Amino acid sequence: MRLEEFKNLADKYGRQKASSQEKLSMDIFLSKVQKANSSLVVPLSSEKREKLLNTINNRIHKPSRNRLWVKRSYGIAAIFAAIITLAFFTDLFSSKVTTIIAEKGEKKEIKLDDGSVILLNGNSQLSYNHDFTEARLVKLKGEAFFKVAKNPEKPFIVESSSLRTRVLGTSFNIKNYEGERAVVSVNTGRVEVTPKAYPKKKVILTKNEQVTYTRNFSARVSKENSEDFNAWTRKMIILKQASLGSTATILENWYNVHINFAQDSLRTLKITGKFKDEKLKNILKSIALIKNLQIDSTNQKHIIIRTKPAAE
Repeated sequence: MRLEEFKNLADKYGRQKASSQEKLSMDIFLSKVQKANSSLVVPLSSEKREKLLNTINNRIHKPSRNRLWVKRSYGIAAIFAAIITLAFFTDLFSSKVTTIIAEKGEKKEIKLDDGSVILLNGNSQLSYNHDFTEARLVKLKGEAFFKVAKNPEKPFIVESSSLRTRVLGTSFNIKNYEGERAVVSVNTGRVEVTPKAYPKKKVILTKNEQVTYTRNFSARVSKENSEDFNAWTRKMIILKQASLGSTATILENWYNVHINFAQDSLRTLKITGKFKDEKLKNILKSIALIKNLQIDSTNQKHIIIRTKPAAE
């Protein structure tokens, strides 16, 4: 994260406008700052710290009569004071690494300096170095579709939760959410996929080929239309004999909801369907009709799927 990006995040945090993910990121960061600050060799003097607080406060906020706002501003200034104190001993802001987060219900497009374009799915995160001086390396948590600019002299490498994917220039989709089966699907070109824990189980994929890794990293290579695997980039959900459990996870990431099953056995039910930019309630109605289920909700964000009661 660069300094300017952190300033924006700190400002949102102070005004209580930060998202849940941004709040979590800031809380984790402040915790690290606090631990590091306690062991600094050359901490700022109290006089210099107070002067720094006043200077930052005057620069990042206009005068306000709202006492609560002033209190928040002071808190933000304190954050920057801690950062500047810490900056002498870390490369926190000298680093050119950027982290992009797409929360549940979001999708983001990222354009890299080498000309590559990445589409980030909901509940996913991508980190990368801007200049790519040593390697074209990005780190992924979740799912993304990559359109990689060709560069034979510098491979493009994606490190995800359990896989390392290497290409020269191609387009492909990686789905590697924590706790789920990892899937890589190739649209164009040639892709090398290697499980981090089992390098010998490396596979080479070409157009319209996919590899799915089970929890023990057994590889299953299939040949299907890869457009179906990145249908999410076109606002489409395509289900082919998908379990209701995995379907629920897709819907949670798409619509930022939480789905529970009244009976665990319902998770294994298989469903096939195609939905184009459809409202969640319509998808749930279709699922309920096809599988004879009942959909309840405690609120707009919490959905319960249960067996439909037998008619009396």
